[in-house]
Amino acid sequence: MWIHRTVAETAHSLTAHFDLPDASSSPRFVDFVEVQRQIGILQAHRQLGVPERDVFILDKISLRLVAPTAPGDASSARGIIRAHLVATGGGGRSRSLTQYFSLEGATGLIAVGKAASSLLPRTVYERIRRQSPTSTNGISLRSNYTYSEPIRIDPDDPLVSDHPSDHLTAIQTIADVERVALRQTPSTNVRSLKLTFQRYAELEPSPTLRLKVSGTGRLVAEVTQHDIRRIKITGSVAS
Repeated sequence: MWIHRTVAETAHSLTAHFDLPDASSSPRFVDFVEVQRQIGILQAHRQLGVPERDVFILDKISLRLVAPTAPGDASSARGIIRAHLVATGGGGRSRSLTQYFSLEGATGLIAVGKAASSLLPRTVYERIRRQSPTSTNGISLRSNYTYSEPIRIDPDDPLVSDHPSDHLTAIQTIADVERVALRQTPSTNVRSLKLTFQRYAELEPSPTLRLKVSGTGRLVAEVTQHDIRRIKITGSVAS
């Protein structure tokens, strides 16, 4: 865990301190998203009472950097994150939640983010995961991506490889999007990303990341598998 000293400000608001690992002397965009992910899960369990065996189905996640010096500035490797949640449900049980986040460092606001998730009992999740997708409504129609390669999961990066998963995760996707974007546009940083998850991306065959960064810094990308889009991605890069 990268967060500690959590405090409940209200019944639906939580504040925590975060410290990125010592190895992250130059924080990446994906590191800030991981801080957001950690407090989001903790808040749902602690303040919403989501059972530990329930499964979070991540529908959307986004983060936008506000501070011009982050990422890459070691001073932003620690600070405070605030989370506020809104839940909807039926039958006395929460079915979905939307969370809003802000990350603050020593010099002020670093980033703001948002996540939307659905909540499923594990038995329902396992039944859904056994079903093969049949719809092709998400098939990619774009043809002007400048990068199209299998997703790379760095085995030496503990953030994306320290625990097993039965599918491609959001953090694994964001880490590779950041890697490719910075390779295509040297001397820039990822400033914002929004991911919309349309289907699960399985680990095999390797999902494909297709990406383009325009001359104005606008980033568009998608993750496909079996020629069907699994994740839609938009964002921006800047110096």
